[in-house]
Amino acid sequence: MATSGEVVVDIVAASVNGADWKVREGKSNPLSRFPHILGRDFSGVVSAVGKGVRDLRVGDEVFGVCDVGQEGAYAEKIAIKAAIVAKKTDRLSHVDAAALALAGLTAICAIEDTLKVKAGETILIQGGAGGVASFAVQLAKHLGARVITTASASNHDYLRKIGADEIIDYNAVDFTKVVRDCDAAFDTVGGDVAQRSFTVLRAGGRAAFIASGAQAPKPDRSDVVALRPSVGRDRQHLERIVALVALGAVRPLEITCYQLSEAVAAHKVSESRHFRGKLVFQVR
Repeated sequence: MATSGEVVVDIVAASVNGADWKVREGKSNPLSRFPHILGRDFSGVVSAVGKGVRDLRVGDEVFGVCDVGQEGAYAEKIAIKAAIVAKKTDRLSHVDAAALALAGLTAICAIEDTLKVKAGETILIQGGAGGVASFAVQLAKHLGARVITTASASNHDYLRKIGADEIIDYNAVDFTKVVRDCDAAFDTVGGDVAQRSFTVLRAGGRAAFIASGAQAPKPDRSDVVALRPSVGRDRQHLERIVALVALGAVRPLEITCYQLSEAVAAHKVSESRHFRGKLVFQVR
């Protein structure tokens, strides 16, 4: 049932995110009430409209990300604030839209809103083959930046196709030995990779982190800035995803599909962190 300001969406596809298995294991946002439905981003069709909602109607194809503190996309239906979903473009399937929702939102908040990457700058993006990083590579390239990224050798062709200028095999090369004087760095990996990312920055450079907890790691030098992007929920950022796809600046991510009944298998792959693009549940 859609309450005031909400819509109910019949979910067609829902994305798997690293946060999902962390919540399941109690490593993030420990749960006190059960049963609990995981899942943060989705694409589907509006099936009910609450009071006061005038810009969406039954039958609209939409995609979105659950509000902060809300989950529940691993399901056939979800009630959500109308103001934080957006109409899906015909250029994207529901599976593609679900895959791009939280990944794109996070990348835009990091690359455009937080790092404010500009044409002519050089950025290092850690873990380029992942969902957020794949979007970030394309977005930074679209903005006119030179993009360096790290990935295993098996993902180099994929990253060249989406616009990376230089790709470093992290299994064979220490990025701190071959990258220097970057204007910006964006870390999606965490751990010691995050801390070592400060090494590649020029004086006055800035780095953004999404895999190091709620706070950015503290730099070991005083001439750079460490930032933790704030990833809010609003229609404007989702419409930015749609616009970037329409421009051809961002292409749909590489996707592996599962049924909801295969959630265990999907989470095992997600936990391994060794996959390309996104994992998505085909709900209907």
